[in-house]
Amino acid sequence: MKKFSKHWHLLCGLLAIGLSPIASHAADNKSCPYTEAYLSEQLGVTVKVVTQMPGLLGPACEYADAKRSLKIAVDAGRNPAPSADAWRKMANPPGTKWKTVAGDADKAVLLEASPNMELHPSLSYERKGWLVQINVMGIQANEVSKWNEKLLKLKRLPE
Repeated sequence: MKKFSKHWHLLCGLLAIGLSPIASHAADNKSCPYTEAYLSEQLGVTVKVVTQMPGLLGPACEYADAKRSLKIAVDAGRNPAPSADAWRKMANPPGTKWKTVAGDADKAVLLEASPNMELHPSLSYERKGWLVQINVMGIQANEVSKWNEKLLKLKRLPE
């Protein structure tokens, strides 16, 4: 386990290189998964797209508020792993824990614990063969559950 945890970043990098055809195919669609107006309205804070790029799963966008103190990263595309759980294990540090959202039709999970990192709002789910990962950075620890609820209310991708 110790050897794995020392090299998990390398594993993720190698996985990304191996998935480059998937990511580049998905990147043909240059639009972000959510519009700035939609996210701003749903989350109650004005955000703009600051980065559009191919992600590990497909088209990825990073949104931020005017001060860039709040950042929202969305990566969505075909799941390249045998399961969503397998992907989450490969793409996150060992010891990361997810909490299942009871009764969710898309098998949504919320980040429960991440080693060596502050807890932040994070939603991951499967829908129509896609895996969607949404992370929010810059939120105070006492606001994480409130923001997780906001993430759960976003329209699900793909529509």
